[in-house]
Amino acid sequence: MNFLFDLYGTLADIHTDEKKNELWEGLAAALNENDAQALRSEYLAFCDELSKKRAHRFEEFDLLHVFEKMLGFRGISKDKAPELARKFRVLSRERLRLFPCVKEMLAELKQSGAGVYLVSNAQSCFTRDELDELEISGMFDGIVISSEVGVKKPHSEIFDIALAKFSLCKDDCVYVGNDLHDDVLGANAYGMITVYIETEQSGKYPGLDATPTYIARDHSDMKRILLSFI
Repeated sequence: MNFLFDLYGTLADIHTDEKKNELWEGLAAALNENDAQALRSEYLAFCDELSKKRAHRFEEFDLLHVFEKMLGFRGISKDKAPELARKFRVLSRERLRLFPCVKEMLAELKQSGAGVYLVSNAQSCFTRDELDELEISGMFDGIVISSEVGVKKPHSEIFDIALAKFSLCKDDCVYVGNDLHDDVLGANAYGMITVYIETEQSGKYPGLDATPTYIARDHSDMKRILLSFI
C-alpha cells in the first residue's frame, strides 16, 4: 500500500500572518527600503499579476518569481530570491511544528514496507526548507509540490503527475489530508481511498459533497487507520 500525504494542516501545524507589520518592516530593512506598506502593496500587485496569467484557477504559479521581480525592480540579482523568500517566510511564520505522533507514524509506515509520499499544495521556496526544519524530508519516498509542477489539488493533473513520477497505481493508494475540497474531493474523484482529519487549518465548505472513506478523530487515530492497511 502507498500513502500520499498533504503537509500543512495534516502533518504540520502551521500558522502564518502575512499582514503583520513586523514582516513588512523586516523585509523593507533587508531591501534598504523605508516604506514597508508600499513594499507590501508591491508584493501583492506582483502576486495578482501572476495569478491573472493562469490558464485556470488550479494552475499554480511559483511564488519565487514574485521575489525575483521584487529584486529585479531594484537591480538586484534574482539569485538572491531564495534568500529573500526564506526571510519572508520566517518573518511571517508564527508557528511550525509537527502534530503529535506524526514522525513515529511515518517511520512505522516505512518500516512496514509501505510507500510514503508527499503531494501537497505549497510553495517550494518555503516548503523545502520547512521539511528540513521539521526533520521529515528523508521520510518520504517522493515529493510533489504544486508550485514545482504548476498545478494544485483538487485538479486531477497533480495526481497524474505524482503517480506517474512514482510509478504507482491509484488502486494501491490512500490519500491523507485535512481539506475536504482540495484533498478529499480531489482524491475521491481520482479514485483513491481518502482519510480526512479536521484541524485548525481545515477549510469550511458548507454544502460541499465530499465524503472521505475514513475520518480520523486525531493523529493517533490517523496512525491506527493507516497502519490497518498494512
